[in-house]
Amino acid sequence: MKKSTLIPAALLLAVLTACGNTQTAEQPNTQNQAATGTQQPASEATAQKPEEAKKEEQQVIVAPQEIVVYKQGEKTSLKPEDDKFKEILSLTNKRFATPAYEMRFDDSTQAVEKDKKEALAVEFNYQEVTTNTLPAHVGENEKKEVKAKTLFFVLTGDSKDHMFDSEDGKTYGTAPLQLTESTELTELLNK
Repeated sequence: MKKSTLIPAALLLAVLTACGNTQTAEQPNTQNQAATGTQQPASEATAQKPEEAKKEEQQVIVAPQEIVVYKQGEKTSLKPEDDKFKEILSLTNKRFATPAYEMRFDDSTQAVEKDKKEALAVEFNYQEVTTNTLPAHVGENEKKEVKAKTLFFVLTGDSKDHMFDSEDGKTYGTAPLQLTESTELTELLNK
């Protein structure tokens, strides 16, 4: 056999062997449970802990010093001690359960200014530039590091479901993230 044929064949064999080992390791536990009617073994109970950790991981956005809600031009400022502040932060973090997509947007600053007047939006303001590592379909590790003093989340309007970021709080970058829709957050802010 040629070298070029041996390498793919060896890789295929390794993958098939690994898959086979995984199935046989899990299968006896399942059969044992069904036959004895016992509860989950400790190994399966610990398998649930990563889900709990995932919930904590969903808090991807650093809590800002202020959240500003824009409702068709009307501006409301919230501080961390306000009840709605925590709900908005939580519901915004929830939007990152599905990784965002990076977009190209040449007129970001103009879009943000327009959305402040015409749309429903939320602005997270930090005292200094803060780094948020956000789940996004960018690069090999599926994360985007966003260094910003301001994060601007649009819920309705032309730029709906976009998150714009600004390092100086005035000029917004040309690569906003497109997030999943949040009906819960929209409903909360429309109350």
